[in-house]
Amino acid sequence: SFRLEPGQAMGVIGVSGAGKSTLAKALIGLWHPAGGKIRLDGAALDQHEPDTLGKHIGYLPQRVQLFEGTIKDNIARMSTNPDDAAVVAAAKQAAAHDMILKLPEGYDTPVDMTGGRLSGGQIQRIGLARALYMDPVVLVLDEPTSGLDPNGARQMRRIIREERDQGSTVFFSSHILE
Repeated sequence: SFRLEPGQAMGVIGVSGAGKSTLAKALIGLWHPAGGKIRLDGAALDQHEPDTLGKHIGYLPQRVQLFEGTIKDNIARMSTNPDDAAVVAAAKQAAAHDMILKLPEGYDTPVDMTGGRLSGGQIQRIGLARALYMDPVVLVLDEPTSGLDPNGARQMRRIIREERDQGSTVFFSSHILE
């Protein structure tokens, strides 16, 4: 049992198979706990409409899966009416903006589920930008430094601190103490 308030961050560290990803998926409402309740703003997650819940929670899974579309579509969570300024802001916050601008078609570069020619670190940054899109109040990061080089891992720790300092509630998991 734990409680996180706005502006707090909590990390869970454990070996592979310890349940970190299961906990992360429960925190975003993807999996339902066998017992107890997970609450957001006092209401159990299952009391929130999924679309509404998705607007308030940003999630970076351990293995980012891109969707068939453009980089912009992926960051905007496949929104039919994406906010261009919010897409760019999320990419900048995720330290992905400059990388995206170097792609052949920038934010309009098409990608598929495999990520195409993008490296694992580039896919991870796009996934982080997706998680940060529209400034969620809760940010759940499952093994956020996996696939990142040491500089990328430092940037990820900076982003976690910044999100916490800006009042977001941040949960992250890791298999190593960083």
